[in-house]
Amino acid sequence: MRKARIQNALFFCLMAVFLHCGPFLRAESIHGKMSAVTTVKNGGLPSESLPLSLENNWGIVLGEDHEFIRGVEIRIDLPKEASLYTGTYAVYVYKQVAPAPEPDRASYQGRLLFFKVVEERRRLFIQIPLGSASGFPGAPDTYIHKTPLGPSDFPILFAVLPIMKGIPEQATKALFHAEVHPLFKNMGKLLISLPGGEPPGPDTSVFVDEKAHTYAAGGILLEPGMRRVRIERPGFAPFAASIGIERGQTAVLEAAFLAKQSSLRINAPSGTRAFLDGTAIVLENAEMPVEPGEHTLAMKLGDYQVSKRFSVETGKTYSVSLYLDIFINEE
Repeated sequence: MRKARIQNALFFCLMAVFLHCGPFLRAESIHGKMSAVTTVKNGGLPSESLPLSLENNWGIVLGEDHEFIRGVEIRIDLPKEASLYTGTYAVYVYKQVAPAPEPDRASYQGRLLFFKVVEERRRLFIQIPLGSASGFPGAPDTYIHKTPLGPSDFPILFAVLPIMKGIPEQATKALFHAEVHPLFKNMGKLLISLPGGEPPGPDTSVFVDEKAHTYAAGGILLEPGMRRVRIERPGFAPFAASIGIERGQTAVLEAAFLAKQSSLRINAPSGTRAFLDGTAIVLENAEMPVEPGEHTLAMKLGDYQVSKRFSVETGKTYSVSLYLDIFINEE
């Protein structure tokens, strides 16, 4: 028994040395039924847990929107056969798979990225970094591929294969259950939609938690959590709202604006009569609303009468003062 284990260990070492060069070899043929295809993207959900027979394939496609994706995790529940026949199986992962994985296709080309021998455990986790391998701490039952992938390495494909010939019939019927999980960076995105679906322009100021942010077409990247957003536009009252930012998700804030009301404040002696565009107005109120545009204000006090044209801009307040004075000149 001990001699057999030593032979198996030597076999695995030789296989590891040989397969370590796999990524640098030319593309090889991959055959087998496609059990599932999972697309990892911003806001994407984990796949279902699905059965995976020996030599069946599972494809992983990278979505167009993937700026939050920092990697992919493959989770495999191991059957009892993995404990009965230790060292019989390995998970093979291929990159640059062509054509794109689809359910009805059973033949592909791809480059072997790595393989991981299935050990005597209940579950196996495989993490494949995208862009950078930082932030991937080691954990029990987890294999982390040291070399991060780039977008051009996708699609990838994995399968569970026997690594020796002549395995028992029971071992060939082993059924694994697999899941694919997107791994997200610790950030989310805030998109702001103004009336009409337009994004904020250069005349719009955006503040998140009272900090000014430059708004780009792609939105604002933020750490997860509740955020207080204030948006200011010329001629409108500020819009403010709270919104939750989730990791790997895009939150859309639809802003509604109320136009600032222009107003007119008149200070005149008691007994003054005032007319705005020919209509009498009451001077008892400290401030009155006025529509933007050109206006004529006339004021009468006894036999004294004066009028003036003025222009009103949106959201501004105008003060008018009428006062009489006595001028004494020495001759």
